[in-house]
Amino acid sequence: MWRALLVIACFSVTPAVALEYTCLQYGPIDIAGRIVQQTHAGPPDYESVTKGDEPRTVWILQLDERICVEANRSYPREPLQLEIELALTPEQYRQYRGLLGQKVRVTGELKHGGANYQKRLVIAPGEIEKTRLTP
Repeated sequence: MWRALLVIACFSVTPAVALEYTCLQYGPIDIAGRIVQQTHAGPPDYESVTKGDEPRTVWILQLDERICVEANRSYPREPLQLEIELALTPEQYRQYRGLLGQKVRVTGELKHGGANYQKRLVIAPGEIEKTRLTP
C-alpha cells in the first residue's frame, strides 16, 4: 500500500514553476542589489591565490532576482545572471566604502565584462545610493 501511495505522490506533484526573470538591454541602467566584495586570482596565472597568484578584490552587485541581457551589435546575450561587477574609479571606492554589505540602487552604464573583468556583466556607475527597506 505504501508503495502505491509513493508512486501516486510522485506523479501527482505539480511541476516547478518556470523561472521568471527580467531581460535588460546594454546601456543606461538603474538597478538594485547588495554590494559585496569578492576576491579572485590575478597575475601571473589567474588560477589560484593559494598557489601564488595575486589576489584581486572586486565589488559586486548581487541582485535579488535573476536577469538576462539581450544581445546587441557589440555584446552577446547573457542569460540568468545574479551578479554584476562594479567598475569603480579609485575615488568611487573611497566614496562608497560605507555601502559595502548594504542594499543599494546603482545608476550607470551596463556593459559586457569580457576579458578585463571577473564577471560577464559590468556597470560603470554614475551614482550609487543606499535604498530604504520597505516593510
